[in-house]
Amino acid sequence: MPHSRRLWIALLIVVLIALALWWFPNWQSDDQSSDAPASAGRDRSAAVAAIEAQRGDLEITVGALGTVRSLSSIDVYPRVEGELLTVDFEEGEHVEKGQRLATIDPRDYQAQLAAAQGQLVQDQAQLKSAREDLERYETLAQSQSISRQELEQQRQLVRQYQGAVASDRADIDSAQVQLDYTDITAPNAGIIGIRNVDPGNLVSSGDDDPIATLTQLDPISVVFSLPSQYVPTLREQLASGDAPSVSVTTVGDERLEGQLTSIDSQIDTATGTVRLRARFDNAADRLYPSAFVDVRLTVNTLRDRVIVPAPAVQTGQDGLFVYVVGDDDTVTRHDVVVSASENHRSALASGVSAGERVVVDGVDSLRDGAKVRVVSNALPGETRASSTADDDADTQTSRDAS
Repeated sequence: MPHSRRLWIALLIVVLIALALWWFPNWQSDDQSSDAPASAGRDRSAAVAAIEAQRGDLEITVGALGTVRSLSSIDVYPRVEGELLTVDFEEGEHVEKGQRLATIDPRDYQAQLAAAQGQLVQDQAQLKSAREDLERYETLAQSQSISRQELEQQRQLVRQYQGAVASDRADIDSAQVQLDYTDITAPNAGIIGIRNVDPGNLVSSGDDDPIATLTQLDPISVVFSLPSQYVPTLREQLASGDAPSVSVTTVGDERLEGQLTSIDSQIDTATGTVRLRARFDNAADRLYPSAFVDVRLTVNTLRDRVIVPAPAVQTGQDGLFVYVVGDDDTVTRHDVVVSASENHRSALASGVSAGERVVVDGVDSLRDGAKVRVVSNALPGETRASSTADDDADTQTSRDAS
């Protein structure tokens, strides 16, 4: 029995010590709180970043993966048969329209042209003689010295020689065309590819491989696909002459601007998409055929809308809302209707007016009517970037001064 009493006394002492250790820090904290100025409890405004809503336009874009396609890619074949005498281009060089690319032995075609010209001279002489005879026959016919039949026969002979002369001239034109084909020239300006034949080979129009391929690079196009739901809007814009703008990003992260030029005539039933082509100026050869590029197409532009940063728009149980900072540095919750969002910006149909400040950072701790301190007029990322830029500028100024 005495042993049990000592055990209970020990437990009681432990409990009292624990209560003392708990009560003393809390008593000290309460005492310090009671000594603090009364105004400290009232000044609990939240620090936020706010940006003014702006009125402007918002471009709605969609993305796709595109393939660069030349507007003109021509396989250069010989038009006549013969020995290839020269190849007058360097592989991969830029050639102009009409520039000579290769030469085929022209001697056989020169001989054919000369033969056609000789035949023309012969038939022209016969035509001249027949016309002179016809003039005499017509004079004799007036005095009835020859029959009417002989006169008609002579007229028929003149017409026969006229046909022969016309045929000779056509033969000359044909022979000249064949001779011209022995000089192979560039049908368009562009980049000439790797040649498939060498001088000394016999070439003809029936060859399987072209002499080379000529590819136009400026201007150039990009072909890509989008869901068919955009077809009516895009066709309406093309028909009105307001071609949608298209931008592409190259492998080197260079951005190029172009315009939509055409929409395919049918929708791919397997994917529900339609092919489109955009055209780009490519004087610096930044786009090369068959390369893949990221495409952004502007499908619509919302005009004269209130624009706010996308982080300002919050989702609540009753829908979307933003916090607007008033002149007394208190926030008011405004329900908003978002027309569209693009590139971290949102166009509002209602709820906010241009010039009102909307909270973009520090929203989590806010409630309607809460007091705030606006510590930044930029997005958090922009604030850090600006601070870094200012620090770099200050560092550079210090270096210049030293």
